[in-house]
Parts: sequence; structure tokens; C-alpha cells
Amino acid sequence: MFHSVAHNKRTVIAGLLVSLLWPSSAVAHKTYLASDHAVWDAGANVTISLTSALEFPDIESGPSLDRIAFASVRVGQDLVEDIAYAETPTALQIMFVPQAVGFATVSLSTHPRSGEIAPEDVSEYFEEIGAGMEVRAAFDALPGEPAMMRSYTKHTKIFLCVETCELGGTFAVEPVGQALEFVASPHNDRTFRLLWQGEALPMHDVDIYSAGGDHERLRTNSNGLLEVNADWSGAILMSAVWITLPDEPGGNYHSDQATLSLTLR
Repeated sequence: MFHSVAHNKRTVIAGLLVSLLWPSSAVAHKTYLASDHAVWDAGANVTISLTSALEFPDIESGPSLDRIAFASVRVGQDLVEDIAYAETPTALQIMFVPQAVGFATVSLSTHPRSGEIAPEDVSEYFEEIGAGMEVRAAFDALPGEPAMMRSYTKHTKIFLCVETCELGGTFAVEPVGQALEFVASPHNDRTFRLLWQGEALPMHDVDIYSAGGDHERLRTNSNGLLEVNADWSGAILMSAVWITLPDEPGGNYHSDQATLSLTLR
């Protein structure tokens, strides 16, 4: 279901990007896909920007193409194969020309990055990613004041429309295969499901941000569903993190971080 970026080197426009996706202290940075339009014309040259910024919806810094492990572009019933990429100082641009119409999704996942968090920053790191008590207790049980070994993978997705916003088919509600991802609900355009390894993730924290600076932390229900109330409109960003505990408390703590950007009517 993913479109491998490795086979598209011929489409790359070389550029100089920041070396990390993103800085080691950039857990506070939000990584997401951005679009100039919520609804595109069929046959238009669609450009989507992968960026990382302290605040949504700023466009600040983007990765180099070799940081991207997988990409998927779906429009209506079609899986788009012809994708081009361009590196810029503020974003990695994803470009395609939709031939079909309907609900569209663009999804990207990165290769994992690893490093360590200084002892004095571990508590803040856990707070920023919403780590649960089990994760915190496992690390706190370590003797002394060790640094925390961690790795992370970014998964990001954007919902768009080409001509029409009708869901159509099943692409919108099916997972694309990211380890952690949001999918649409077929019943309500304000309800979303959070999936871990393709299965619903119940009772899990999700942060929502508006373009105007509003923020709210919600929680999925027992079926992994999250409903966004009518107070939220316009461009929003949803974000969730799943942490995989190491076999030993002193091992590597891996986090999968997922975002979904979309425009609510």
C-alpha cells in the first residue's frame, strides 16, 4: 500500500536541509503535512509540504528526502503512482497531479532516528509526549540519574478533497499501513479512529491544535474513536504518540508519533 520513495530519486530537486528530523529537543516541534488548499481541482498540480514547526500551522523546516521511508497518495479510488519531491529549506514538497476526484489522503513515514535525552530533560520529554505511568515508572526505577536512550519514527497524514469531499470507496477509512495512524470514520466527518499496528487504540491521549493557537487534549474511547466537537473548525492538527517499552528499563525507548492535518467545516 505504500509507495517506496527510494525508487523516485530521479524526481528529486537537490537542496540543503536541516540534518535531523527533527532536533533532539524537538519533541515540542510538530511534524505535519500542510496544503494551501483544502479542496483542489482535478488535474491541478497539487503540492503538499512536509514540515516541522514549534507552532501549527507555521512552515519552518523540512527533512531531506532520504529521511522518508514510505509515502502513499490516494485520491478517490486511485492510488497515485507518479509522485515528485522537492527539497526546500522550510519543507519537503510532495507533488502530484490527481486524475480522479474525491476524498484524498497523503501519508508519509520516516526512517527511525535515535539518540539520548539528558537526565535533567527526561521528565520534560515524558510530559511533552504524554508518556503513561508505566513508561515513567520503568525509567524512574533505574539507579542513579542516567540519560534515556530513545528512538522515534514520525508518521504524518493529511486529508484533502479533489473537486468533491465525498468519502467514496474505503480508502479514507482503511489504514495505509503506518505503525500509528489516524483514519476517517464512515459515519461522521468529525469522528476519527486511532490505530496501532492496524488495530484500534483505546483510551489513548490525542492532542488537537487549531491554526489560531487553541489546544485541547482528548482521549479515544474503548473502540479507539475520537469525536471532535463543533467548537473546532477550520484547519486543525491531531497528534498522538505510542511508546514501546524496552525489554530492560535501561534499554531503548521507541516512540511512534502520528499527526493528521485536515480542515473541518
